[in-house]
Amino acid sequence: MIIEKEVLNIDLKKLNMAGKVRVFDFMDEGHHISYIPSLNLSGYGDTKQEALDLLMKHVVKDFFEGLLTLSESQINEELKKLGWERSHFLNREFSKSYLDEDGVLREFNLPAETQIESQFLAVA
Repeated sequence: MIIEKEVLNIDLKKLNMAGKVRVFDFMDEGHHISYIPSLNLSGYGDTKQEALDLLMKHVVKDFFEGLLTLSESQINEELKKLGWERSHFLNREFSKSYLDEDGVLREFNLPAETQIESQFLAVA
């Protein structure tokens, strides 16, 4: 079994962040939720696509823009608080081990029968 890893690459010279994160989609109290546990970011909507669009086009974008206003040491500290580890070999790369569906159920205090879908998506 291959386990994909979440990765963020930060280029402070170009003020750019990109990577691959795992997104979980589920229903909570009648709303579709898209959630990236590794960044503690979520979006919601009346449809799965609305929730994902809000998350990816606005929430993640705002998070990255805010992070890039910080110094390198502050960025490192913020990502460390979220559980990310900086690569010893690739200075710009951070990685994060993944949270499974059971972790999402606990994080949101969802009923055990809640159906959760997940996928890896590119972020930039």
